[in-house]
Amino acid sequence: MFGRVILVNPNSSRRISMQVDEAVSTLAEDLGVEVEIATSEDGPAAIESDDDVAAAVEPMIETAARHPADAYVIACFSDPGIGEMRATLEAPVFGIAESAVLAAMSRGRNVGVISAVDEAVPRHYRYWDRIGVTSRVVGDVPTGRGVLNLEGEEAYEDVLDAGRQLAEAGADVVVLGCTGMTHLRARLQTDLDLPVIEPCQAALTFAASALRDSHADEECAQ
Repeated sequence: MFGRVILVNPNSSRRISMQVDEAVSTLAEDLGVEVEIATSEDGPAAIESDDDVAAAVEPMIETAARHPADAYVIACFSDPGIGEMRATLEAPVFGIAESAVLAAMSRGRNVGVISAVDEAVPRHYRYWDRIGVTSRVVGDVPTGRGVLNLEGEEAYEDVLDAGRQLAEAGADVVVLGCTGMTHLRARLQTDLDLPVIEPCQAALTFAASALRDSHADEECAQ
C-alpha cells in the first residue's frame, strides 16, 4: 500500500458516504491505497446552497483533523473550504470538482457538467473561473433534484436528459457534478456513448498518484 486516503463527506448524510465508499472501494485496491470515508456529523444534511457550503467548512476540517491520513479528498462537488483545508493540514488535499474537470479535460475537448440543483450552477462557474478552466466547460445543466433525491428510475431519466442536453451543446465528455450521482456513472456512460467522469474516483486517482510519487521519492533518497 502506498498510503492512506481519507475521503471526507462534508455533509452529514451517511447514505452519501455509503455511495462514495461504493464508488471508490474497488478502485482503491487497484491503486494500492487504503481508503476510509469520514462523515462530517456536524455538517449540513446536504450541500446545495451557498450557505450550506459556508456551513460545511469548519466541521469538515475538524473531521479531517480527527482522521490522520497521507492524503485527503473533499467529497463534495463544490470543493468547500479547499483552500482552508490545504492551509490547515500537512497532507495533500484534493477536491473532487477540480479533479473531475482536470480528468475530463484529458478525455475530451469540451466538458459538460451535470449538476443537482439550479442554485449550484453559478457557484460552479465561479469555481471554474477561479481554477482557470471556464473555457473548457461548454455547459452545466442541473437536474432540478436535490442531493438526496437522485435515486430511482425517474431521477436517472432526469440525469440522462441533462447529459443529452450537454451532448447537443457539444460536450464530448461529461462530469457528474454531485456525489449523489456516483452510482449512475456506468449506466450513463453507456446510454450517452460518451466518457463520464465520476468525481470521487477522479480525486482518488490523483491522490494515489501523489502518494506513489512520494513513495518513489523516499525510495530514491535511501
